[in-house]
Amino acid sequence: MFSSRSSERRTLAKLLTLTLTLLTPHAIVASCATVACSRSDADGPDGGSASAASSSSSSLGPRGTPSGRTSSCDRVTNMSVCSEYYGAYLAQNEAVLSSACAKLSGAFVGAECPNTAVLGSCVLATGEVRKFYASGGASYDAARAEKECTGPYKGKWTTLR
Repeated sequence: MFSSRSSERRTLAKLLTLTLTLLTPHAIVASCATVACSRSDADGPDGGSASAASSSSSSLGPRGTPSGRTSSCDRVTNMSVCSEYYGAYLAQNEAVLSSACAKLSGAFVGAECPNTAVLGSCVLATGEVRKFYASGGASYDAARAEKECTGPYKGKWTTLR
């Protein structure tokens, strides 16, 4: 069990390093251009009805939850975790995320993580939402999941049950 956790952490560290490498000023400019180009005709020629403040939060739904296209890396069976990806981060990194998921023996799917036996979620700096489960090969309890979230992942923990 410990060697698979170590392997997972090494792979995730490599993925994070690659992701941070991809987030150069050019990538940020490209993502800003993509947002500007995706404005609908209803906004008018000068973008009249859309403000800069609202466009930055346009990927959030009514309760502050991500909306739009979602994909996930389901590793519940083996590792008792599942990661969800949204918006620009997903669009810019989908091939890398899918490849990393396969290397971690996960299933990369165009849907949210399963909702059965979820203990809580951890929002990472990248926007990834990692869910921890009380089922699967390395099942968690809430205290251990929260400690892993706020410790090595430096995420924001939310208890779901």
